[in-house]
Formats: sequence, C-alpha cells, structure tokens
Amino acid sequence: MLAYITRRLVYGLVTLLALSMIVFMLLQLSGGGPLDRLRLNPRMQPVIQQLTEQWGLDQPVWKQYVTWLSHYVRPSEFSLHNALPIVAIGAAIAATVAIGKFMKAHWKGAVVLVVWIIAIYVTFTNLTIKFDWGTSFQGAGDVWDLVFSRVGATFRLGFTALFLALIIGIPLGIYQAIRQYSFFDQLGTTAAFIAFSTPIFIVGVGLQLIFALYFEKWTGVKLFYVAGMNSPGYSDMTIWQKLGDTLQHLVLPAVSIALISLAGYSRFQRASMLEVLHSDYLRTAKAKGLPRSRIIVKHALRNALIPVVTLISLDIAFMIGGAIITETIFGWPGVGRLYIAAIGTVDYPVIMAIVMIIGIGIVIMNVVADILYGVMDPRVRYE
Repeated sequence: MLAYITRRLVYGLVTLLALSMIVFMLLQLSGGGPLDRLRLNPRMQPVIQQLTEQWGLDQPVWKQYVTWLSHYVRPSEFSLHNALPIVAIGAAIAATVAIGKFMKAHWKGAVVLVVWIIAIYVTFTNLTIKFDWGTSFQGAGDVWDLVFSRVGATFRLGFTALFLALIIGIPLGIYQAIRQYSFFDQLGTTAAFIAFSTPIFIVGVGLQLIFALYFEKWTGVKLFYVAGMNSPGYSDMTIWQKLGDTLQHLVLPAVSIALISLAGYSRFQRASMLEVLHSDYLRTAKAKGLPRSRIIVKHALRNALIPVVTLISLDIAFMIGGAIITETIFGWPGVGRLYIAAIGTVDYPVIMAIVMIIGIGIVIMNVVADILYGVMDPRVRYE
C-alpha cells in the first residue's frame, strides 16, 4: 500500500503542476492587467514598479509563471515546530496501513477516522510554515496571511454544512432503501431531486427571505441574520450569547449548502444500500435467522458506505475553497468570497493561491479515500 500511496502522490504532483499552468494561462488570456486599477491612481506608481519587478510582469508569460512557481513552493522560514504537520500526516498514513493489516475488521473504520481527525487537528494547529506567496496586487497585504485569515470562517461554515448533510442524508438514504417504493421513499426521492436541481443562489436567497426577513416581519422575533458571521458587539457578549449569535449567523448559510449535499448523499446511499440488500450474502444472513437490525447495521451498512466515501472526501476538499456562491450571498468572510473578489480585480497571486489549495486538498482527500477503501473492504488490495 505504501508504494501505491507514493505513486498516487507523484501523480498528484504532476496533476497540480498541470493545473497551475492551465489556470495561469487562462488568467493571462482573460483580458485586463492585474495592475490596471492601480494605474488610475498616480500615487501608486512606486507600488506598480515594485510589483512589476517582483513578479516580472513585463516579462514573457512563461517567465512570469516560473517566477510565480518559484515563490509559491519556496518556504521563507522553517523550524522543527514547522515539521509537525508533515510528521502528523506521515504518521496517519503509516497508522492507517498498520491498522489495515493488524486490527480486527470491526474496529478498523472507527480507529482510522479518529487517527485522521487527530492528524488534521495537529496539522492545522501547528501549520506555521510561511510560504512566500507574494503580496496582493490590490494592496490587501501578504497573500498567505490574507488567505489563511479566512480559512477558519470557511471551515466553520463547511464542516457545519457537512455535519448536517451526513447526519440527515445518510440515515435518510438507508431508510429509503429499507422502505423501497413506500410513500416516504417517493417523497424523499422527489425532495432530493428538487433540492439537487435548484441553484444554490435561489436556495440561499429563499432562506434569507423566509427565515430572516419575513419571519421577523410576521413575528417580531429576530431568529436568523441575513449576512455576516458575528454581530458588531460580539466581543463583549457572554459565552452563551456568543454561541447564540454564532448560530443565528451560521444556520442559514450552512443549511443552504447542506440541502444540496444532503440530496446527493441520500441518493448515493439509497442506491448503494439497495445493491447490498439484494446481494447473496445478505440472503444467507436472513436465512440463518439473524435479527434484521444486525443484518442491516453490521453486514449491509458497512459495505453500502464504501461508494459514499469518495463523495464525502471530495466535499471535504472543496470546502477548503469555500462555498463561493453561498459566502457571497450571505456576506460570509471566507475563502470563497475572497476568491470572487480576487477574480474581479485580476489579483492572480490570490487566485492562484486559492486554486492550488483546493487542488492540493482534492489530491490528498482522494488518497485518503483510496486508503479507506482498503480499510473498509478487505477485498481491496493495492499492488
């Protein structure tokens, strides 16, 4: 498995390199230079000259790309403390391999999940390697600081939406499969198709109108807020007031994202569960007289969850880039909103940084999904 993981990571690096080239070329062909707005202010001439020299904006496109790449991958500072995230991820991979070989199958999935939660926590709490991603062309400051100052808000929104989608979507799909063609199954299928086909901006604006504006108008009670992450006096509130204020701002954008993910999870889980329920080994378990609850939970659910792993992994990776449209609608100060603003001003150091973070997240989570396949299904072998 270690050789397979290494091979996948090498392929991932090649993919990321190709992605950076394509995105960089598209930015160059999009029309309008990144410094056009600065040129409108005569006092910005020294800044324009500095950025032109730093990024080689007067050079051919391929030289500009090489300049950007050399800045992106070059750390400006490093210490033993900075190595903790690398050690944590490496230890998690090694532990996953060991768990797959030596631990009993009944506990494998839970232990691997705990290991990766710890590794991710250690990674993000000790991520102090500072890469020289340059300065925003629009005077917003250092790109690294600018992007990672928004990551916390994006994770708060994204993981809340993912949690809601998982705790509702997967049980819903399981129950629909068990009660196939029932009224509840038909109702759930119809609702899932409506949610899946409705554009996110319609869902977001609809939730704002109904549960924030009209609800307050009808009842006089301020239940949810339309925009922002916290109220102006947040720092002076008590801990319970802070919790309530956070939930009032968080619920609507999280639900708008969760509705679409929930629909996808329920459909995937239903289809996967139906396939497992009609398999031969489930018929054998029924013939042995095993309780229905044990058949579903122990024998069917574990195998039915395997196809959903990829979907969840990709959703986690895309959360790094933020729910772009949702963050814009709700004025959420996350990475997605920053990305939209950077596109509008052709701020390509910021654009490239966010695109590459999303790409790195997708590559890593695909590898994690492949590892989990082997852990959850003993028949999967990586040669």
